[in-house]
Amino acid sequence: MLGHDRAMAAAVRLAAQVHERVPGVAVSVEETTVTLSGRGLWRRWLADPGLRWLGGLLR
Repeated sequence: MLGHDRAMAAAVRLAAQVHERVPGVAVSVEETTVTLSGRGLWRRWLADPGLRWLGGLLR
């Protein structure tokens, strides 16, 4: 149970960081899953290594 609670808290923190640092991208959180969406996201994902390694935002 404790691990699940921590995973949910990490998902919320990650969503907040992405929302703050990546303008124009919609972020949704369901339990422990973070989903990004938005026009041109795939192109931005390819060009920006920060989007490919989102876990770095949790440090």
